[in-house]
Amino acid sequence: MDLIERYLGAVRWNLPADKADDIVAELADLIAARIEDREGALDRSLTRGEISALLKEFGHPLAVAGQYHGQRSLIGAEVFPFYWFVLRIVLVVIAAIEAVQIGGGIVVGQHFMQALIQGGGNLIHSLIYNAALVTIGFAVIERTRWLDEYLAKWKPEELPDLSKLRLDLPPRKRWEPVIQIAFCLAFLAWWAGALPILLVPHDAKIDVVGAPVWTALYWPVIALVSARLLLSLVAMLRPAWKPLRAALILGCTAGTLLIAKVLHEATRIVIVTGSDPDKVAQVQQGLDKGLQIVVIAVAALSAIECAKELWQLYRER
Repeated sequence: MDLIERYLGAVRWNLPADKADDIVAELADLIAARIEDREGALDRSLTRGEISALLKEFGHPLAVAGQYHGQRSLIGAEVFPFYWFVLRIVLVVIAAIEAVQIGGGIVVGQHFMQALIQGGGNLIHSLIYNAALVTIGFAVIERTRWLDEYLAKWKPEELPDLSKLRLDLPPRKRWEPVIQIAFCLAFLAWWAGALPILLVPHDAKIDVVGAPVWTALYWPVIALVSARLLLSLVAMLRPAWKPLRAALILGCTAGTLLIAKVLHEATRIVIVTGSDPDKVAQVQQGLDKGLQIVVIAVAALSAIECAKELWQLYRER
C-alpha cells in the first residue's frame, strides 16, 4: 500500500489546501474500487507491479492535481501543472535575490525610500522577465510534446514519500521552508561574489566597502547560512527529526551571537572612502553608529527567535 500512499501524498501536495481532503478521499475511493475490480477479475491480490501499472493509468500526480485547479492558460491542461510548479519556485528564488539586494543597499546607507523604490522596480522587472522566460519555455515544451515521453515512463516507485510532511499546514506555512531555502541560496551566491550588488550610498563621491573584520568572518558566515539552509531542508523533508532540528536551531543562534559579538567588538564594520573628507566623515560616523545598533538588535532578535522556534518545535505533534 505504500505506492498508493505515496501517490495520494504527491497529489495532495499540489492540491488547493481547502479542497485537498475531499479530493484525496474521492481519489482514494476510486483507486480502491479499481483495485477491488481487478482483484475480483483475477481472483487474487494485485502484485506491486500491477498496482504500479494501475496508478499509472490514473496519470502523473501533478497532472491529476492540475485537473482540480481553476487556473487555465494558453498552456494546455496537461502541461500547466508542471509549468505552475516550476514558475512558483523560480519566482520565489528571484524574490529572495532581489530582497538581498534591497537589504544590502539599505544597510550601507542608501536612502530607505529610494532603496525600496529602486529595488521594487527591479523586483517587478525581474519577476516579469523570468515569468515570461518560464512561460515561453513551457509553451515550447507543449508544442514539441517533450513531456509525453516522461509522462509515459514515470513510475510510482520513484515518487518521494511525502506522508510525513505537514500537509495540514496552511499554504503560507508550507512555503516558509522553500522561501528560507531560496533566500539562503541567494545570500550564499552573493556572499561568494556570484551576484553583484552595489553597496554604495546614493552619492557618486562616496564608496563603501567591508571592513577587514569580514575577512575573518567569511567562512563562519558561510557555515552559519549553510546550517540555516540545512535546518530549512530538514524542516521541509524530515519534520519528525526533532532532535536534529533543535540542535540546528541552537547552533544557528549560537553562531549568530558569536558573529554579532565579533562585529560589536570591531572598530568598524564598513569603511567609507571618497574625495570629500567632510562627507566621508559624516557618512562613516552615521554608519558606525547605525550598524552597531543593528548588530545588537540582530543578536536580541536571534535569541528571541530561537526561543520561539524551540517552543513551536516542542508543540508540534
